Amino acid sequence: MNIEYKKVIKVDELAHLVPTKAGATFSQLWQVFYYTRMLKYVSYRHYGLIKKSFNKICTYRKLEELCHLGYLHSPQHEVYTASNKVLPILKEAGYVTELLPDEPKGKGNVNEIHNSDEFVNALKLPHFHSLLYPNFGYLIPDALLVLQDIENKKYKLTFLEIEAKKPDWNNYIEKKRSNYLQLAHDMTFYNYWTKICSVLNLNVPDQKALKFSVCFIGTIKKDFGKGFTFVEHIW
Repeated sequence: MNIEYKKVIKVDELAHLVPTKAGATFSQLWQVFYYTRMLKYVSYRHYGLIKKSFNKICTYRKLEELCHLGYLHSPQHEVYTASNKVLPILKEAGYVTELLPDEPKGKGNVNEIHNSDEFVNALKLPHFHSLLYPNFGYLIPDALLVLQDIENKKYKLTFLEIEAKKPDWNNYIEKKRSNYLQLAHDMTFYNYWTKICSVLNLNVPDQKALKFSVCFIGTIKKDFGKGFTFVEHIW
């Protein structure tokens, strides 16, 4: 999603946190809110990796004040989530908020931050469009990565599974594979995606033409055949 040019809005109580003389803008602050909500858990170090320009706004003191004002939460030291208070601002600024994840309830633990590491990497991919967080009941991916090639009018869907070593790892991964093979023939996925297309203004494909791939991110290596890849890092 192109989030560089949106409707310009300002919030008076946040003006002192936007150092305009240093080149910062309210639009950058709304981007901070958007990325924080989309990525769910963002550590202090992540902001500069997302965009260097965020360093003008995302100082420790300013992030803590945003928490005090209720726009962000800090479930643990130097870890931030975006509250529902940011949603009306983002919507007014022109962002698609309907597909953002619910307000996170976790603690920003090691696994959650590790997921965010890879989500931040995904932002750097060519044709990045969005990260979604579907729940299919029997299968809950870590994220659905949407890449859109606007010039060629194509998009690509890749489910992300960010894996750390765990007991009975092989059987766990094999079960994931089985669930994705089931999802490929499940109308639930097609119905889900048609709803997403209506929100993101993407073309709705024929059911038989709708495809996805699965990317396992971690140290494990498997040969699951076509449509499955295993990498240590997404970027």
